[in-house]
Amino acid sequence: MRHLKKGFTMIMGVILIAGLVGITVPRAEAAKYVMKFAHNSPPKPDMLYTAAATTFQNYLRIYTAGEADTQIFPSSQLGKDSIAAKKVQLGSVQMQTVVTNNISRFDRRIDVYTLPFLFKNFRSAAKVLNSDIGKTIAENYRKKSGIRILSSWPCSFRKMANSKHPILKPSDLGDLRMRIAKNPVMVETYKSFGGSTIGMAPTEVFSALAQKVVDGQDGGTTWQWSMKFYEVQKYMSVTNHQLTVCVITINDKYFSGLPKNIQKGVQKAATDSTAWLTSYSETLDKELVGKFEAKGLKIDYPDLKPFVDAVKPVYKKFGEKLGGMTLINKILDMQK
Repeated sequence: MRHLKKGFTMIMGVILIAGLVGITVPRAEAAKYVMKFAHNSPPKPDMLYTAAATTFQNYLRIYTAGEADTQIFPSSQLGKDSIAAKKVQLGSVQMQTVVTNNISRFDRRIDVYTLPFLFKNFRSAAKVLNSDIGKTIAENYRKKSGIRILSSWPCSFRKMANSKHPILKPSDLGDLRMRIAKNPVMVETYKSFGGSTIGMAPTEVFSALAQKVVDGQDGGTTWQWSMKFYEVQKYMSVTNHQLTVCVITINDKYFSGLPKNIQKGVQKAATDSTAWLTSYSETLDKELVGKFEAKGLKIDYPDLKPFVDAVKPVYKKFGEKLGGMTLINKILDMQK
């Protein structure tokens, strides 16, 4: 993809500049501080988490003059998201890139980001995530979980895909069995649409779709593409009903034990990585819809008002549990 090539040209440029100014970027075994970094995507450069992990790694090597590095474990090698997140909490794994809806069990308040149709677009979402509101949510999560959110970015809007027929209105979900992530807000969202859902590990979804155990699935375009669901799906509806918010996390106790200059380098590497990833994710989301269409999927853009109206009970059920309607309304107002 053109944008991907430009992005990695930029990353390689960062490394080249480092060499020109005399900064060496040694391999992980030469670093004093090496952090295990987990994510669930295949180790391919066109995968978003791979881009995030690699970009962070390169910046970290530069900003710490080679004193700190990461050992990247892709493809859920250290366990699926929730298991890897528990390892980060315990400290056996230091870092992870993950979506917030898969780590909200440690502090349900972060599921405010998972509320349906909360965010209008990538730019307005980034504005919220980088605001005092976003910083407060991250700090609350750190205090409750022991996991520090170094940075966050809007990585993809969820879309519905299936093998039976187009989804143009909520009632079209009535005869479909959809695989979604095991998250209470997401489950309730589909109930409000009138849909039937099942939760299963990401590694099981492709075979379940191929064997017709489930008819469809819900996910961001980057994840759906990485799992090659275009081979077992026929229809995609661009509902953008929920945003997947990605974060780079680190065990808080481990981070606090690092020297101040290394802490500063870790934080700057995360901040600078997600500044680029925000723009990259928006472009990638659009490009992948086109690539799904090129693979033969019928792409539909349904009228979203019936979907928006259907999810009002979700706000009533979870609003107070996720920080209160005052907070939610502030997030909505910030995007006007």
